[in-house]
Amino acid sequence: MAPPRKAKPGGARAPRAATIADAPRIEKAAAAPICYRYVLSSGLFGLPAGAQSVDWMAVNDSPYPQTFRVTVYKAGVGPKAPVAPGALVLTLAASQVTHNANSVGGGQPFVPGFYYEAVFETNDLRLLPSVHVWQDHGNTVIPGTLISPGTFVQV
Repeated sequence: MAPPRKAKPGGARAPRAATIADAPRIEKAAAAPICYRYVLSSGLFGLPAGAQSVDWMAVNDSPYPQTFRVTVYKAGVGPKAPVAPGALVLTLAASQVTHNANSVGGGQPFVPGFYYEAVFETNDLRLLPSVHVWQDHGNTVIPGTLISPGTFVQV
């Protein structure tokens, strides 16, 4: 049994150090899914002719690092399913940008003839997501494919 904690001035008790008995609770908390305050959806989008890559990107316009989760879903008829690599949890430093581009084609994460949805989960709306489609693998954007931060809807 741990010794009693001494009271701090003002009546508050000092926090006790974790013990081996706390291990199951700590492990459970670490394994718990992260909950985010905001869920932002691109809505469904298709792939135009000539699409070679789909790129999602995010900029953190907050003065603080932001942890967020992004999942891109493939949708046909019935339930939507995550596209490889699945849900990604990233931490983006203040004023930093990240992106992830994946190929289009048979056996690739994106396949013509389906709809897709990009979902960003965040605790700060200063994380600004976007999506666009490339005609090659070198960031040549197909005109009209940009889904800008203002187009994402909160769900």
